[in-house]
Amino acid sequence: MQTKLMKAKKVPGIPLQVKGNFHDTESIQKLENAQEAELKYNLLKERFFEINKWGTYSKENIAEFTLCDSSGNRIDRSPMIGDYIKILLSEVKNPKTNDYQWVRIDMIDKTNPNRIMIQCRPSKLPGNEFAGKTVHFHSAGTTSTFVISKGNDYVKMAIYGRNEKPNQNTDLISSVKNMFIVLGGMVGSSKIQWKQLADGMVSLK
Repeated sequence: MQTKLMKAKKVPGIPLQVKGNFHDTESIQKLENAQEAELKYNLLKERFFEINKWGTYSKENIAEFTLCDSSGNRIDRSPMIGDYIKILLSEVKNPKTNDYQWVRIDMIDKTNPNRIMIQCRPSKLPGNEFAGKTVHFHSAGTTSTFVISKGNDYVKMAIYGRNEKPNQNTDLISSVKNMFIVLGGMVGSSKIQWKQLADGMVSLK
């Protein structure tokens, strides 16, 4: 008997899975009624747009997220298309410059009153869009889409990773390191970390 391979969910607004790894991470908080769902969704929206605080919502404090402008400077406001997010995984101690992962916000969709999406992809260093190397262990073709939504009796946070391939657009040592990260043990642990973040975001009191 053949084992059925898992397939990436087809979600409106999420890129199709073509090659590489993927993940569908979803967390739901069930609620009593539509009124409570609306109240909780408004709280979730506040959290969603405070990217600098994302790391505090996970029980394990999985990572440090910093919203940055086009020059790479930290900013404290709601994200905009063209902003960057600097990510430091929590297991990195005494971080150096190349320990940070950089993604660029390519899409923010608020057109649906019951859903908001922020889509990012690995990027070069801010201010260096036309030169330099991608500063992330995934390639520039990878996307991560963060989605919050509500229904009549729930709120939901989801993170969809698509076309996750190792970043080879870098020096030889980093290329090998990235391949081990993406194809090795950190793939499973990163999915667990995304789940912890999603769970923490929807744990609204």
